[in-house]
Amino acid sequence: MSLEQTYSQIETPVPGKSMDTYSISTPYGTVTISQGGRRVTFDLYSDIKQSRHNTALFTYVQQIKRQGVTRFNTDHLVIPGRDRTLSLVRGKARLDLVYEFRGKTYECELKTSREIGLDITAQQITEFVKWCDPLILLVPRGCLEEAATILTMINLAQQVIITPYDWIEDEE
Repeated sequence: MSLEQTYSQIETPVPGKSMDTYSISTPYGTVTISQGGRRVTFDLYSDIKQSRHNTALFTYVQQIKRQGVTRFNTDHLVIPGRDRTLSLVRGKARLDLVYEFRGKTYECELKTSREIGLDITAQQITEFVKWCDPLILLVPRGCLEEAATILTMINLAQQVIITPYDWIEDEE
């Protein structure tokens, strides 16, 4: 028996109909399988320096999708199913996440524990509150008090809702 005949006995026949394109999101990029499984690409997210930020945003989006959110758009992440018609731009800045749920639009900015106290964060929030009613500030659960203190110091505590981005994980 020739080597070619041996391989033809081992190989599983390829289905007659080619597969559609499939995409899988991970915290670090998107895996796309296309051309009947013959092509696999992995696209890393462009801003690797903010991997904690991107990982937190990715995890939060996955959690709200499990809650029933189907219409969303994100900055920094290319997640299959995102709706780019939902604008992220508010004034001179871009939100991290905009989503619709039960007829209401939610405008969110996510900050990691390192980002909360930065001057640029205060500037961004000041810009966002001009356009968002209300702005939702997503922070780690352990930083809720720090975020509230900073918002009080810059006189924005009444215009921003602080929500922990890691709250949903414990409810599952």
